[in-house]
Amino acid sequence: MASFTARKNKVGKVVSYQIKVSQGRDRLTGKQLTPYTTTYTPPEGWSKKAVERDLIRCMGEFEAACNRGEILTKEEQKAAAIQEMEEQKRQQEEQRKKPTFNEYVEIFLHEKAATLSATTVHSYRQSLKPPAAVFGDLKMESIDFLMVKQFITDLQTGKGRKKPLKHGTIVTYYTTLHTLFESAVENEVIKENPMQRMKKPKARKDEIKVEALSYDVEEITYIQGCLDNEPPKWKAIVSLLIDTGCRRGELSGLKWGEIDLKSGVVNICRNVQYSKEKGVYITTPKSHQSRVIVLTPQALRILKEWKQRQTLEFFGRGVSVNGFCFTDENGGLLNPNTITWYVRDFGKRYNLPGLHPHTFRHSHASIAIRNGIDPVTVSKKLGHCNPSVTLNIYSHANEEAQRKEAEQMEQILYRNTNKKAN
Repeated sequence: MASFTARKNKVGKVVSYQIKVSQGRDRLTGKQLTPYTTTYTPPEGWSKKAVERDLIRCMGEFEAACNRGEILTKEEQKAAAIQEMEEQKRQQEEQRKKPTFNEYVEIFLHEKAATLSATTVHSYRQSLKPPAAVFGDLKMESIDFLMVKQFITDLQTGKGRKKPLKHGTIVTYYTTLHTLFESAVENEVIKENPMQRMKKPKARKDEIKVEALSYDVEEITYIQGCLDNEPPKWKAIVSLLIDTGCRRGELSGLKWGEIDLKSGVVNICRNVQYSKEKGVYITTPKSHQSRVIVLTPQALRILKEWKQRQTLEFFGRGVSVNGFCFTDENGGLLNPNTITWYVRDFGKRYNLPGLHPHTFRHSHASIAIRNGIDPVTVSKKLGHCNPSVTLNIYSHANEEAQRKEAEQMEQILYRNTNKKAN
């Protein structure tokens, strides 16, 4: 049954009434259960009788609502509020596990930044921009096979573009997307990679496959002759690019202490890279492993000449190079992009269009394999993670090497047979 208690102010005037509806006692403990309560505040200017009538009406309605289970005690309200907060947290957590494509791209890149170089992470970000323009606001779980397939097809046909993208660029987008979805499966954001059964895009029939630029022995000899006209530092850098097949960043990170100037043995254990966010910085070689290579006597001689010149140029000015073989003019880390810019300019001056530091890497590997050097040895020198990578990249050179080997084997195996035939 409902009851009320008047609440008065300091001067004894009734300002409100607390209405209570008893819940009785607990059947097991016999303790009085917390009653339902509400507050009734009479309107200003009402007469005492009018207030009493309205109070009785309010009490009746409140008691009826309590009997229907529509009213909660303070403890029940508190418990309900806690439950509501927990439900909100649960829903937020569920939403966190169901990010949009754009949201998961940031999660993916953050994870990659922990193990990959800033340059590689930047490449991932650039490769994910086109798919982000299509899938950006969609939930990861809603992106299916047909949607991704359509995206790849549009790249191949050039839909919405002036012309179709190059096959290599499309494969890059395909591979990056595949890696992103695999990461989402691993993080339990999606149950299955929508690209799991999607085949790698094939080149269009009208697209001509362009082999990576490389030079033969005669062309390399011409380049070496041109280097006699170049500054000693750049003569040494380009000579090492030709001689070792090293990456440009590996030469930027090379120190004198890692070179045995007597035997020509070099330990490649450092790589210099550049990104807009970090500037020029040091990291590990691409394979995350150091490797030992041996210089030819000619390359070693040029390197020794540069060491003497470096001493005169830098130490004579009181500038420290911190043990690095090649630096900028102030003794700081040599930005690998500087090597690229120099090599391109060198190519223009000596009629070698399209020349890039990597051209010397391709040339070194191609010449070595064509001339019968073991692909495993070439792979280790280049710092490839597996000889199969070397053979896949330089399959054209490997075919030539096998053809030469077949000719030699014919002379060995069928020499007597050929004599009898004659």
